[in-house]
Amino acid sequence: MRCREDLVSYLSWALVSGGVVYLWHQTRRHTQYGRYVPAEGRCCPARLAWFLQEVPAFLLPLLLLLLLTDGPDTGTVTGTTLLLCTFMLHYFHRSFIYAFLTRGRPVPLVIIVCAAIFCSLNGFLQGHHLLHCARFEHTWLEHARLAAGFLLFAVGMIINIHSDHMLRSLRKPGEIIYRIPR
Repeated sequence: MRCREDLVSYLSWALVSGGVVYLWHQTRRHTQYGRYVPAEGRCCPARLAWFLQEVPAFLLPLLLLLLLTDGPDTGTVTGTTLLLCTFMLHYFHRSFIYAFLTRGRPVPLVIIVCAAIFCSLNGFLQGHHLLHCARFEHTWLEHARLAAGFLLFAVGMIINIHSDHMLRSLRKPGEIIYRIPR
């Protein structure tokens, strides 16, 4: 597959535009999510919802990676694959680990669909750009900024996982009420 910069640009602007529209919408009416969800309405259990909305961001880059046949030089392929794997590691955790540990309230279907669309676009954009558009010099694997970036990613992911654990531990088993750490 060749780089489709026009498609990357179009989809990136679509994400930005969607974010602006959503921000404008939020200033007029709050999204019914979490503790704000009314008892009635079409909802999905939290675990299934998290899985369905997050898994496209893992599966689409994985598919692009598996279908990669005509990669550029080895240094670029190694680097872009490493970067893509950090993205995929985050979404693997969100889709297959966090999703099945969470004990939240049911999630409205509209939230799931919107999140799945975002994650699908994000996963495709990250995968396609890194595998087919990004170009790095052979020496970039030796740069300190790569090590700093991986360190920052690792610290951020550890903080994220720890924070999720802290929030889950505020609830008793079977409890789905909203709690704030004190």
